[in-house]
Amino acid sequence: MGRRKRKQQTYKRVKRVPKIFTCPSCGEKAVKVTDLKGGKPFATVKCGKCGLTKEVMVNSISEPVDAFGDFIDIYYADQELMRLEKRIKKLKEEGEWGELALSYSILSDLCRTKAALLLEEEDVDMEVVNEWKMRAEKYKKLEKDALLNLDSEELERRSSVRTDEESLFSEHEEGGGIRREKKIDQVFDDPGFLEF
Repeated sequence: MGRRKRKQQTYKRVKRVPKIFTCPSCGEKAVKVTDLKGGKPFATVKCGKCGLTKEVMVNSISEPVDAFGDFIDIYYADQELMRLEKRIKKLKEEGEWGELALSYSILSDLCRTKAALLLEEEDVDMEVVNEWKMRAEKYKKLEKDALLNLDSEELERRSSVRTDEESLFSEHEEGGGIRREKKIDQVFDDPGFLEF
């Protein structure tokens, strides 16, 4: 007699969100988030190896990975500012107004974050803080201008599309001018009229 073969069970590994992270300064996996669930508006992110410490703002539903993400954003803020400023030059040349508005928005947020970081230091230089605030306002204004350019470009594009009856039955050449008119009978007689 033969035995029935049992179907092998496969187990899925459940990936868990980490609670210990890699330090951007020393490279060791030693960063831990504390004071997260104490009901306080700030959590402490600290590296156990090099001692890099920062308090980040959290809310009631924040997880350790959220606090670490904010910590990384703050740590690399200067590099991100330089990268975005280079990208803006390229986007202006290409006329990518949507991407440009997004870049200005991120730059404005980074400048505000930088101003807040400077206010936390012991010897606060208010001139530098005000400069960062002014840069944030400048980028916010540039974001609005980019959005206005995007809207006006979209309106121009829509207004150039002809939807009247005569445009439906005419062929256009690549320069944009009308080459010749087609009658409705010619449209239906065209063998490629219903080809998909």
